[in-house]
Amino acid sequence: TRAAGLSAVASPGRSDIQGVGFFIRRLTGASNPMSEQVAAHYTHGSLMESILEKLQEAGVALDGLSALDLAPMDHLHGRGRAATDDMIAHLRPQAGQSIIDIGCGVGGPARYIAERHGAEVTGIDLTAEFIEVAAELARLTGLSDKAHFKQANALDLPFEDATFDAGFTQNVSMSVPDKAQFFAEAARVLKPGARFVAGEVAQGPGGDVIYPVPWAMTVEISHLTPPDETTDILEKAGFRVEEVHDSTEHALAYNQAARERAKGKTPPVLTPLIILRDRGMERMRNSARNLEQGRAIPVEFVCIRA
Repeated sequence: TRAAGLSAVASPGRSDIQGVGFFIRRLTGASNPMSEQVAAHYTHGSLMESILEKLQEAGVALDGLSALDLAPMDHLHGRGRAATDDMIAHLRPQAGQSIIDIGCGVGGPARYIAERHGAEVTGIDLTAEFIEVAAELARLTGLSDKAHFKQANALDLPFEDATFDAGFTQNVSMSVPDKAQFFAEAARVLKPGARFVAGEVAQGPGGDVIYPVPWAMTVEISHLTPPDETTDILEKAGFRVEEVHDSTEHALAYNQAARERAKGKTPPVLTPLIILRDRGMERMRNSARNLEQGRAIPVEFVCIRA
């Protein structure tokens, strides 16, 4: 998944990576164990090599590689690209707009929006390896001029006020204990009237979440809130929440269709499991179980920067 920040739009092909611990100390003046724990959760170690191997195995040529080719593996949230398409319908990106993706992961949605809509997307994430991979995939897809990536912390975004025309975040805030600061920073860097779409897994009425899940191996780095509480946080941060969408039914139908398609077939090569790696199948099964039992709810908040 993701978690994030940025100091300036990265120049094409440049990721400007720093070590996670040093970066956090530079921002805060001290080590931040929680942030380091979140970054460590997502670090793979040899992710780019794994992706290249899987692309070769799937018969996907690097020559002419597109964001759509990568979509089966690099949209790191429930329902994958389908959920991104729903988010885009609410975000309404336009060519030439400057858009921030807070907690970009390996940059799938950012590249997808840049490729399909011509917007300039800045993706930021706490995990250094994700940023390295995102920048390299932007280079391979010929999108380095429109999709920029850099490591940073979402709780202290090094941008001027009112920098971006629009913004989004997908399944990031579950890893953030201080959601008030997370959304306040998002509001600060957006222009007044900017559209902002926040997707997250919310706490459901069905009981405690079963771990591990894609965003957390244990409850210590998982911070779910009920939808009403998140709405209140967003409004206090400076947003006008226009719509709240509970996509549980869509997610259940998506999972069922995926199970039906998988019957009697060889598992696909390009999936988020490349990135999830450790106990990936268990984490995805638990995610589906939490959804089915109402322990977790996929929610999308459509907002306007007040």
